[in-house]
Amino acid sequence: MPRCITFGLLEYSREQLVEVAKQFVAQGHDKLKMVVAINGAQDPAEDAARVRAVREAVGDGVELMVDANYLFAFPRALDLCKRIEPYRIMWFEEPVYGNDARLLADLRRQTSIPISAGQNEGHKWRHRELLVHGAVDILQPNVVYVGGYTEAVKVAAMAQAFNVPIANGGGWPHHNAHLIAGVANGWRVEFHVPMWVTGEIIFRDPPKPVRGTVTLPDLPGLGLEPNEDALRETLER
Repeated sequence: MPRCITFGLLEYSREQLVEVAKQFVAQGHDKLKMVVAINGAQDPAEDAARVRAVREAVGDGVELMVDANYLFAFPRALDLCKRIEPYRIMWFEEPVYGNDARLLADLRRQTSIPISAGQNEGHKWRHRELLVHGAVDILQPNVVYVGGYTEAVKVAAMAQAFNVPIANGGGWPHHNAHLIAGVANGWRVEFHVPMWVTGEIIFRDPPKPVRGTVTLPDLPGLGLEPNEDALRETLER
């Protein structure tokens, strides 16, 4: 299944963003996501400059997404959308305070960039609100936050009824990949670098992204074997 790698954190300078992006592209990864809302979500111009730097570094053949972790006030979110529309952004994730469904719907009407949200929502009713208001192009339930697989499948079914794909945000790819693979409207799995590396430590040989896709094992359950040695070390600290 397709996956994206969240590589670009706010702690990075423009130069560091470019370097990390180029490293992932050199490894064969072609779907990258970076965080925006620099300087306390008060500087859309600098966010746009960072997006532009990455786009120019990786070229047009790489998909690029941005994520604000719902930090922007509406006017600044709209300002940033207009600034980065020329850079072929695949989606703008959680752009406004609190995933306000009314504001997201308004923003969606005023930009050509697809809007996504939902990773931080804790139950299906908030996802329903996003769908009913026409607030998103992509819904993002995360099994770790939404209440597990049963609740996440219900969210996926609601999204399918609205002809909306799901693509997990919020990381934890080794758990969410199974949701995305198991529903008809599943689309992208997010390999958020810190959480991806954590999974590599606590599990033995978990599924890895390879040139834009990840293949799940056919083992029982999630197919994840805990690395007992690594877990034991954490208990001893």
